[in-house]
Amino acid sequence: MDLTLPAILGHIGYLLLIIASLVRVILPLRVLAIGSGLFAMASSLMYGTQDWPWELVFASVNIYQTIVIIRERSMARLTPEEETLRQKMFGQLSIVDFHRMIRTGSWVSVEAGEEVTKQGHPVVRIVLLTDGAASVTIDSEVVAYLKQGDFIGEMAFVSGNPASATVETITPSRYLMWRFADLKALLAKHPDIQSALQSVFNRNLIDKLSRDGTQENAEQF
Repeated sequence: MDLTLPAILGHIGYLLLIIASLVRVILPLRVLAIGSGLFAMASSLMYGTQDWPWELVFASVNIYQTIVIIRERSMARLTPEEETLRQKMFGQLSIVDFHRMIRTGSWVSVEAGEEVTKQGHPVVRIVLLTDGAASVTIDSEVVAYLKQGDFIGEMAFVSGNPASATVETITPSRYLMWRFADLKALLAKHPDIQSALQSVFNRNLIDKLSRDGTQENAEQF
């Protein structure tokens, strides 16, 4: 086995690349890839081979991506309200991805009596109720109540159908709102966000279906 300095540097480069392939967290993976490229480049230069430009390109690309990741993380500052929401509902998302999702939407505060969706009308936004409560009315009959942590308009977001019910706030409320077009564009670019959001949709749907009757729900508000 060749134990000269160039060979040792090459072995270290390959070892770092193997370790990087086992790492699932993106920033340490990039750092390991940079180290692998630099060690391999040093080995090539000492051997006098012509591979070092490709190894320099490999290291440079990973250096650039590392700078982008660090910059995104430094800019992804959450308010206490947003951090609480992330921990309660979106813990599987990184702070950077959650920040992307939050900034795609808008925070809205409304009084009681705000109509969020209207039965039979097109729905253009999806709403996550973070404070307050709302009623769900079908054909003039209240069939359910929504509370903190419930989505409004998620079925229309998935199906594209008009609203199946009228949803109206019954207390002063606050919610996070995304326009369909903006959210779909975000999810198309970031599969991890799409997966996390679908998981939250599913959990919320199960929670809604487990509630028994409007009277019992109404007593919560």
